[in-house]
Amino acid sequence: MESQYISGINQPENFMLLDLNDASSIVEWWAIYPVRHGALLSDWAQRRPEHRASIQQAHRLIKADPSLRVLLSNAKRQQEDAVGHVILSHYELAAGVGERLEETHAG
Repeated sequence: MESQYISGINQPENFMLLDLNDASSIVEWWAIYPVRHGALLSDWAQRRPEHRASIQQAHRLIKADPSLRVLLSNAKRQQEDAVGHVILSHYELAAGVGERLEETHAG
């Protein structure tokens, strides 16, 4: 089992245990910052086949929950509006999020 400790953005004393084998853990983490975490999960699903099934299950859980669907819709809208206006993290740059945002905006 591979877990990652994720620190709070503005509160480094707060930590969350992200279990990439547990869809509910992934959903909980995603809901904190859907715009950034959604892009990272998309990348991880491609690059980490051992976690692909749980990431896909998390996506199904998000789409099945009305309150999470609202967050997903808002995140997609923010991604479309943010092209060229957002500072990406190191992890997002490494994951190619900027290129995906540009492709989404252009296409």
